[in-house]
Amino acid sequence: MTPALAVAWDLGVVSPGITLSRSLTLAYDQVYSIKVILMKLLRQKLLRENQVNKPICKLPLTYLVCLLPVCILWRHHGGYFGTLMAPQWKQEFGSAEKMLAEVNRDELIMTMDSEDDRITSQLYAEGGSNYTTISSLAWRQATGATVAVYNYVTDETWMFMKEISSDGDVSTVDVVYPASPLFLWNYNHSFSPIKLILLPILNYANNETAKYGLNVPYNLSWAPHHLGTWPVCDLPPNRQEQMPMEESGNMLIMLAYLVKRDGDLSFLEPYWNLLSIWGQYLAASLPDPEDQLCTDDFEGPSPHNSNLAVKGMVGLRAYAYLLEKKKETKEAEELQKMDLNFTKIWWLDSMDGLTELHSRLQYNLHDTWSLKYNFLFRQVMNFTDIFTDEDITRELNFYMTRINEFGIPLDDRQAYTKADWQMWVAAMGTQDQFETITDLVYSFADKTPNMVPMTDWYYTFTAELKGFRARPVVGGFFSRMLLNYAVKA
Repeated sequence: MTPALAVAWDLGVVSPGITLSRSLTLAYDQVYSIKVILMKLLRQKLLRENQVNKPICKLPLTYLVCLLPVCILWRHHGGYFGTLMAPQWKQEFGSAEKMLAEVNRDELIMTMDSEDDRITSQLYAEGGSNYTTISSLAWRQATGATVAVYNYVTDETWMFMKEISSDGDVSTVDVVYPASPLFLWNYNHSFSPIKLILLPILNYANNETAKYGLNVPYNLSWAPHHLGTWPVCDLPPNRQEQMPMEESGNMLIMLAYLVKRDGDLSFLEPYWNLLSIWGQYLAASLPDPEDQLCTDDFEGPSPHNSNLAVKGMVGLRAYAYLLEKKKETKEAEELQKMDLNFTKIWWLDSMDGLTELHSRLQYNLHDTWSLKYNFLFRQVMNFTDIFTDEDITRELNFYMTRINEFGIPLDDRQAYTKADWQMWVAAMGTQDQFETITDLVYSFADKTPNMVPMTDWYYTFTAELKGFRARPVVGGFFSRMLLNYAVKA
């Protein structure tokens, strides 16, 4: 077989004590980042014509022949609901050759080294060497799951995130959310990754896909789960993995933090009706989420989930915050009062234990518990009118009694845990609690017998992989950095 690429160097005679080296830069020309697949477009055609339950092989051949030119035409027109999107670097440089020619390698390395020093010094100051090590690994893993593209329709940059390993979904909202602390903490006003990731999701949910070539009406009363299967965005609402309270809360919370951080509401102008739908959904569904999926759906159904209820309540408070910033004070105050009442009901319905007071996994299950990582953005947003600091302190103190060799289980049902959610919980603790949990996650990463890209789902007794690998959710390791930044700001 003829090699596609081969490089050979003659290093001459290699003698002891003499270092010889060469370097090689490899790059590939990414023509498009967000694409389309022929058969997926064909399926979309069938969906719109109510043919979804008819196997393609049983359709008349003439039907397929007639569709083929249409699909080929679409193949050249789109990936985000009909429009192909090239990577951002191509918009800036035109070609890979020009990019490599224009970039000063030495200056770039100096800039990267300086940025590395800035980040690692802040990480070390916050949590020491173990925290710096696992967060440095998480940084590469989380950012590596994103791509920046240029949207020629609206003349702006967008970003997308790949779920990886648990699924190949595009911009899964409950993957973006656990990854968000990294991207919300490290940003500048001219480049805000989470905002750029949320814009394509808002566009889809706001029924704006027709201008991209594929009209996919979104008709749900809650936020979407994802946009499609990488690298194709074309998912109709009836094929979403429905997580109504989870995703609505996630979207509202992240948007509220963006507004808090930047003091800018203008980017939400086209979406206020959409946000109102999500906010009203949460108000109508709380305080009990009843039988819904949450992001930890791999554990199976968990009706009346008290941690999901916290997500909904913080999400509703986030919506009230947005209304407050929009000067819609009356409605904001009404929702805040409603939310405060919900949190009082939550406390009464979820408390468990006599000597070790803590919250239950589900309202209706005694002698249970779970990590309440959804408290984090109550702290980040300083929503002191819902829940109390004592609620969070009590939970953290209880979790410290449930430590296994490599971590704290996600809840009482299984011995496995999630690395990202542990670090969300750790962020809210005392310095001792933070460092204890950080050291557990470091110990897992150091001693796991599975030589794979870092997992976020593992067993707390053995450090063995349970599932998932290389997922961007480990951006959650930066929760402590985000919380401290938000408090200081």
